[in-house]
Formats: sequence, structure tokens, C-alpha cells
Amino acid sequence: MANNHEEAANVMAFDALYTTNQIQKLKVLLPYIEPPMQKNLAVYIKYMELQYTMHYVRKHPFQISGCSISTEQKPDLQSLCLQLSLYSTPEEIKQLEQLRNMLQTMETFQEMSQTFSALQEIFPDMSGTPPFGNNSPDGNANETVDGGKNGFNMMDMLMNMLTPEQREMYEMFQQQNIE
Repeated sequence: MANNHEEAANVMAFDALYTTNQIQKLKVLLPYIEPPMQKNLAVYIKYMELQYTMHYVRKHPFQISGCSISTEQKPDLQSLCLQLSLYSTPEEIKQLEQLRNMLQTMETFQEMSQTFSALQEIFPDMSGTPPFGNNSPDGNANETVDGGKNGFNMMDMLMNMLTPEQREMYEMFQQQNIE
């Protein structure tokens, strides 16, 4: 709830930057105007906002403070999806949620790949299919950590930690890398 409040505050701050008190007063008066005149006043308000925005941008050609991320900072796409969903239709929200799930799956896959690589460094004899191809010298993807056939297979353990959707995404990435 606090996050929605913060995002709404960001939109309000942007709106406040590109408007005047006169325009805000007209917005307050809009519901009290006769219905046939409301449409005309609404258009006039938007025209005044556009006019003021164009004047403001010409007068202040620099970047808007706080309205961009630095080039070193990686954008948080999951947070962006949440912010956009506040102003989206149910269909768009569904698509944004799918995108967030895909981003989360990719993040999980990346973390698993790093974990698997770290485990391979700790246990060099460990095998199983690594995230991108088979690195075992003899090509045996079923070999276990202790070299036996009934021992512990690290890849099976890692794959069992995935949800079905994550496993499907992993297999899709693995197939694309093989090709």
C-alpha cells in the first residue's frame, strides 16, 4: 500500500512540475461547471498545460531532476511493471504480471547458473548437465559426484528446486544454447 502511495506521489510531483496554480484552480472548478461546458473547460485546461509545459521546457532545457536513472544503475524492470500496472487495464496488468514472472524466472535461472558454477569449482568431479552444455571430460551427464551411478547428482538436486514454470524456462534456455 505504501508503495502505491509513493508511485502516486511520483505522478503528482511530475504533474505539479508542469502546471500552475491557475490551472489547478480550474481543475477544482471543473465539477461545478454546467455539464455542457465541462468538455470545453477540460480541453482549455489541457491546452493551458501544454502551453505551460512547452514554455517551461524551453526555459529549463536541462534534465528533470529525479526523473531518470543513472547510466551505472541497472533498471529494476519488475518494479517498473508494478508501477505501470497502477495505470493499466486488467488485460495489460495480466501481461505485465507475465513479464514480471518471466523476469523472475530468468533471475532465478541466472542465480542457479552461478550457484552451479560455484559448486563445480568446489567439487571439480561433480557432473550433471551444466546450465550451458556438458563440461564433463567423458561427456557422461549421469555421472555422480562420487563417480558411482547411485550417488548424489547435483544437477538433479538443483532441478528439483525449480517450479514447473522455471524448469520449463530453464529447458528452453538450454535448448537455445545447444543450437
